[in-house]
Amino acid sequence: MAKKALPKKMKEVKFEIDKEAFNGPFTCHKKKTVLTQKKMSVQGNVFSYSTWRCQICGEDYLDSKQAERLEMIWTFEKLMKNSLLSMKRSLNYDGKMFFLRFPKELTKDWKKGLEAEMKIIDKNKILIEVKA
Repeated sequence: MAKKALPKKMKEVKFEIDKEAFNGPFTCHKKKTVLTQKKMSVQGNVFSYSTWRCQICGEDYLDSKQAERLEMIWTFEKLMKNSLLSMKRSLNYDGKMFFLRFPKELTKDWKKGLEAEMKIIDKNKILIEVKA
């Protein structure tokens, strides 16, 4: 198989992606997709999400907001199946409250001023999301 040489003078190409580039409706088969509602059941809990559906081929498309919602449902599904990555950490007590320390492998890109949002599942299960 012959190798093709790259052109000697390569020009730098600049382009800009529109802020709305990943928002629906999308075009499929030269027609706009239609917003449809879907449901997913995870261990008896029913979650709804939206997709942009092509009325010709039936293909579903997700915009960034819908993809984020679906990823959250999949994360919940993993949580319910107990198949998320997990780490055991000792709880510390300073005489007034309990706290835990995060391993440096998780925190190497963190900066001062971050906040954590705790989502309480039950008395002993807490989901922590660190936000900038």
